[in-house]
Amino acid sequence: MHRLQAHNLFHIPKMMCDRCVAALTSALHAFDGVARVEADLVARTVRVVSRHYESALLRTLREAGFHAEPVLQPLG
Repeated sequence: MHRLQAHNLFHIPKMMCDRCVAALTSALHAFDGVARVEADLVARTVRVVSRHYESALLRTLREAGFHAEPVLQPLG
């Protein structure tokens, strides 16, 4: 059984520079080599497309030193 890819949006308040983006992208790719990661430094958000559950992605970000909060998105 394979889980479909899900779009996850996280707010990371302390993501302030390109080094932060590189570090969290590296951590997410180490966890899920096929994840797609898109960061918005101005909004301090990261969109992750992955087959892993949101809780696992949050744990990966936390272990990399980034406190992240899920951003609720409208359905549809």
